[in-house]
Amino acid sequence: MSTIGSERSGRVGRFFTQLGEVSSRVIKRYLPDAFIFALLLTLLTMVVAVVATDEGPVDVATHWGEGFWEVVSFSTQASLALLTGWALADSPPIKRGLRRIASVPSTQTQAIFVVALCGQLFGLFHWGVVLIAGAILAREVGIAMAEKGTDVHYPLLVAAAYAGLLPWHQGLSGASLLLVATEGHFAEETMGVIPVSETIFHPFNLAMIAAIVAVVVVLMPLMAPEAENVTTVPEEKLRAARGEGARGGDVGERPHRLRDSRLKAFLLDSTAVCVGVGVAIWAYLLYLFSTEPFVQALDINVLITAMFGLGFLAHASLRSYIGVFEEAIRGASQIVIQFQFYGGIMGIMVFSGLVELIATTAAQYATDATWYAMVFVSGGIVNFFVPSGGGQWTVMGEIYASATQEIAGTQMNHVMIAFAMGDQWTNMIQPFWAIPVLGIAGLTIRDMMGYVAVLFVFVGVVMGVGTLAIGVLG
Repeated sequence: MSTIGSERSGRVGRFFTQLGEVSSRVIKRYLPDAFIFALLLTLLTMVVAVVATDEGPVDVATHWGEGFWEVVSFSTQASLALLTGWALADSPPIKRGLRRIASVPSTQTQAIFVVALCGQLFGLFHWGVVLIAGAILAREVGIAMAEKGTDVHYPLLVAAAYAGLLPWHQGLSGASLLLVATEGHFAEETMGVIPVSETIFHPFNLAMIAAIVAVVVVLMPLMAPEAENVTTVPEEKLRAARGEGARGGDVGERPHRLRDSRLKAFLLDSTAVCVGVGVAIWAYLLYLFSTEPFVQALDINVLITAMFGLGFLAHASLRSYIGVFEEAIRGASQIVIQFQFYGGIMGIMVFSGLVELIATTAAQYATDATWYAMVFVSGGIVNFFVPSGGGQWTVMGEIYASATQEIAGTQMNHVMIAFAMGDQWTNMIQPFWAIPVLGIAGLTIRDMMGYVAVLFVFVGVVMGVGTLAIGVLG
């Protein structure tokens, strides 16, 4: 085995190594499982609502029930975005590409850097892809490094992959940014339609993305522990986790439960049929983009449609695509269940007036220079209770839009950028979206959350300074 401690030297390296180890130990000891976390958060929200508002316990319980079903349509939309991203990331050509990438690094520092950088790129493309492709890449890197005889701290590898969720809301799948770019969105009368050229592709947003990516790819390798503290996962377990061994082959290569008829087998295995579906979907999308500018046509529904099309093209057989989609549904089942409970939390936050209290308090003390920083912080707080970018914007959009109109010199597109940063920021301490990553990696939330909690602090400083800069320069 190689000597890992020799890869880093100096006070900075030792500081971040110790910081990562301390944070990891604290999180492992005190953080509950994701579903228990959601239930505890529900109870906390109820208590806060009773104390901070005029609502009584019965009122709060009623609000929870209203919110539980309020998010059904959006949870279906969000689930489809995750599942189509999962199906694409777990397709044969994508996995082959990930394995080629995994063969590149030869040291622990290089391995963590590669996973962190790829995770950032995946996140900017699609939040569902980073959750799955990032986890698969971390697993493949673990296998490749084991084959080379080099120890790598596996929980940190997985954390580096999950950190790809940090810039997601500023990227191509940013839910609120796509939502307000969609004609007929719920807040159109208040704020109009804001094309993604004014949000996702705005110079301020691009500059902040570059800063966030730089912090992540530099900081994650610095947290690599010394050799005696490295936690590796046996190669046999990693290979079993990616579907080899007992089942034999990759996902999609499943034995038939029943003998298929010749026609059914032909349709399920036909490349022409599956690719034809993908081509038809993309023919529609290309027509759409030819009749409307891309930055105006792109919204959340178009994104899901595109992911469906790419999935069919990548799998090249309906049997493979359906098989992976079934596995994705199983892997995302906890998210689907917990989404409703977070819907209940959202109901309490909205109908009791807690969200309005947070947003109006921020606006009360804001100026044109500090308003975006206030939006960033308040968005991060609410995301802790409502871990869905689009769902959170549905809750807070009208409030932010109205408050922005009352503060002279502020611009709504800058508010959207600040909100997106706040939403993605607290994902590093909110375990909801880590569920599919951990399922693929074979870890628990306590194994990796300590490392991304460190990112939460340092990236939070960068984002906070950035939103203040937008207020001063904008």
